[in-house]
Amino acid sequence: MEQWETQVLPLLPASLAKELQAGELAGAEEIRIRVNRPVQVLGKNNRLLQWTPTPAMCQEVLLRLCRQSIYAYGPELAACYMTLPGGVRVGLAGRMTGVGEEARLVTATGFNIRLARAIPGCADPLMGMLLGPGGLRSTLLLSAPGAGKTTMLRDAARQLSLRGMKVCMADERRELAGCDDGVPTLDVGPCTDVLEGCKKAQAMSMLVRGMGPEVLVTDELAGQSDADAVLEAAGCGVRILASAHGDGWEDLKRRKSLFPLIQNGCFTQVILLRRQAGQPPRLETVYRAKEEPCG
Repeated sequence: MEQWETQVLPLLPASLAKELQAGELAGAEEIRIRVNRPVQVLGKNNRLLQWTPTPAMCQEVLLRLCRQSIYAYGPELAACYMTLPGGVRVGLAGRMTGVGEEARLVTATGFNIRLARAIPGCADPLMGMLLGPGGLRSTLLLSAPGAGKTTMLRDAARQLSLRGMKVCMADERRELAGCDDGVPTLDVGPCTDVLEGCKKAQAMSMLVRGMGPEVLVTDELAGQSDADAVLEAAGCGVRILASAHGDGWEDLKRRKSLFPLIQNGCFTQVILLRRQAGQPPRLETVYRAKEEPCG
């Protein structure tokens, strides 16, 4: 039984967990639950289950994922996103109520349970690119959603940590280290410190000030606050290993907050990832900072 099974299946209705266990779960990457439609398992082998939830059953799933305390998960329900122990990510769809910062999900009609797996060694091809004569190269991993950026980052952090480097991880959504009450449940290496549960920009700044990292690892850079935190860390001599959404160099050039980080040299290189379902991510194209795309 895989680690995610021990963490996720007990939170699901018993009849759904039983049908999931009766099928082939090796290589499964997502479990999609939608009201009045069969549950869909996506990954190496896509399939539809017989289990078809009613609205009441979807609410039961939500309660179970929230461990019977909806109000304790207020921030997650406002973001329509939660992370379970072990780094399992759950996207939520349904009906929201409230305005602005008061908005939150009240009726769940869809769940995207994204199963986390550590794949030791998947970053082996990346390590030769990260480590050069001048030391660690600050690197941005770029890919479309679901291509394996988080998996690659996690293993790269583990391998750098095993080399004795002081690694700090800003894990806003608890996806990289899969922390449970602040303790990593996924292997991120013996010399890695994790700050989770707060905005990544805030976490990066606090880690630089308080933990003195040699390398700072974070996932899915987005807005200007993230870019400002990267700029601050790079200005302090910290190497950065991060990821962002995008399917190529042209996508990155359209990111008004992120592309200046390439132009001013905060990242030495940008590496594009691609992946087929059920396979580890692979490096397909490398772009060099301040140069035209390579390859």
